[in-house]
Amino acid sequence: MPAPPRRHLSHNGPAMPEKPHAKLTSREKEVVLELLEGGRVATIAELFGVSPRTVSNHLKSSFQKLGVHSQTELIELARSEPQQLGLEEGSSARTQMALSQLEKRCERARDRLIARVDGVYVGPPTLSHLREALRTALPLDPERRRDWRDWLELRARSDAQGDFLGDPQQGIEEWRNANIDRVTRMQEARLVRDDLDPQELLAAIGALALGAGTRLVGNASEASAEKELRMLDTFVDSLGTAGRT
Repeated sequence: MPAPPRRHLSHNGPAMPEKPHAKLTSREKEVVLELLEGGRVATIAELFGVSPRTVSNHLKSSFQKLGVHSQTELIELARSEPQQLGLEEGSSARTQMALSQLEKRCERARDRLIARVDGVYVGPPTLSHLREALRTALPLDPERRRDWRDWLELRARSDAQGDFLGDPQQGIEEWRNANIDRVTRMQEARLVRDDLDPQELLAAIGALALGAGTRLVGNASEASAEKELRMLDTFVDSLGTAGRT
């Protein structure tokens, strides 16, 4: 037997039935689910392969159906009443995404990451290059956060299903190995301590960046970003030779 409609107090007397929420379309539910995962209009549009305006129209339609006036109110309602909105029947587009599609997205994300980092190294090598490369790799803007979410999703699926072709870790290790010569040249220029093994150094940098990036995906506040950047800067400073930065 279906539950009776909820009632709210009327200013004019007896409690009145509360109007039930209008039913969201499947796409509107997917947009709401992506909002709950931290998505934004631009990143959701990229995920669905539509324009930001289309996503905004889905949100406006949802606002009207649910009687809310902002994304914040929509998120609060979705978290408090997922059954009423029919969200328990669906899953986010990221969860539904086929593994092959996710692998392709991660491959493109990795290429963008490598291009950003390689773009930092212009001119003679300096320790500042290493510091800037780490900053460039972190999810500090919407595009990089989307890339990191895809990458972490693929890592999670890899952990659950075992190693498979397309594991992003493989590509990162290949890039790390390709940069051993760059670190060696910094050591020859007496910019980086020569008692450090380049491969182990790059592995440590990768582990630090992975930890910082994962935390920033979950908390992208300015205070959180500043904390992670200070930690990475301190580590890079510790690599320099005495009296040189």
